[in-house]
Amino acid sequence: MNKKLFVLLIGLFMISSIHALGVSPARTTVDFKPGMTKTVNFKIINSGNKNIHVIFSVQGDLAKYISLKNSNGDISASEKSKTFSYTLRLPDNLKPGLHTADIFTMQVPDENISGGSQILATVEVATQVYLYVRYPGKYASAKMYVYNANQGQDVKFVIPVVSEGEFDLTSVKANIDIYNQLNKKVATFNTKSVEIKSDARKKLIYNWKANVPIGQYRAVATVIYDTGTIQLEETFNVGNKYLELQSITVNNFNLGQIAKLQMLVENKWSEPISGAYIKTQIKDSRGGIVSSFQSATYNISALSKQVFASYWDTAGVSAGTYKTEVSINYAGKISKKNLEFKVEQNKLTVIGLGYVISDGGGSGPSSLVVVLSIAIALLILVNLLWFFLLRKKLKR
Repeated sequence: MNKKLFVLLIGLFMISSIHALGVSPARTTVDFKPGMTKTVNFKIINSGNKNIHVIFSVQGDLAKYISLKNSNGDISASEKSKTFSYTLRLPDNLKPGLHTADIFTMQVPDENISGGSQILATVEVATQVYLYVRYPGKYASAKMYVYNANQGQDVKFVIPVVSEGEFDLTSVKANIDIYNQLNKKVATFNTKSVEIKSDARKKLIYNWKANVPIGQYRAVATVIYDTGTIQLEETFNVGNKYLELQSITVNNFNLGQIAKLQMLVENKWSEPISGAYIKTQIKDSRGGIVSSFQSATYNISALSKQVFASYWDTAGVSAGTYKTEVSINYAGKISKKNLEFKVEQNKLTVIGLGYVISDGGGSGPSSLVVVLSIAIALLILVNLLWFFLLRKKLKR
């Protein structure tokens, strides 16, 4: 065991030493010129202050045009960095666009390790070369980014456009069409026109007010410039997948028995949400959990409401007011409501949903029944009085 630990510690020490390697610059950018020859210097940084041996290799579509002055090299412990070089020899013609290569530097581990154990650990760093070949005439490339927003707010469209041709672009704009999930066009608009110099980049920006139903939409953009067009497409959301607790009702509540809580939940999203459930935690004044229970899982149709049934065993629960956390779990999200449950012998009042939901039960008559009974009795009494008064008048 001690020998294994010793070898492991040596290995960790070696790896930390080997990883003390860097390269500068990380990238060199070159503009294409037919038949150009260019020598590029780069430094290998020996921040570990160790004697190290490195070897070089090249990968990428420009690899065949790159030659290394040395295929390997040594850096002494006294050298904090050492400069190496490669030469880029370009042909007369290259395909327009971006061409790249990576010049890798690999540190070779020491092969002579005492104790007969050998831990092979290497580290590689790379310096890149980026070569841009301009397109003949006028040419543009573009991407589109769409930033989600809530209903009634602004959805932001950002389209970066790069002028990659030999000549400037005098007029660049975008037409954007918005489609809903039924593939029906719900909006169309245009960005402002801009000029873009050769090798320059500008953004086309538009803020669209999303006065549309909550849901997923598709943006189809046509970037129009002097001599061409670019088609772009992205999906985005107006609003988020969201379930909202609307109400909680309890019928025939009796403290000490199992209460059925009917929790009405609304799906505000334009698609069905499956596998949703509600977890309820009831806490005392100190934050300790008195009861914790969970509903079954339910599927909710798009833009509809669903009743979730939860069952609370109130055996051993005393009358009083309890802090209550109701959490709706769905689609990797949790929607929480902090409420209060006012518990009485034959009544549970739920407070904190913007209004009070209460439903009493048990052996005694509810307050509503009492009020209605009194109102009916008064009406009967008034009618009887009118009947007797009218009868006396008729006799006279």
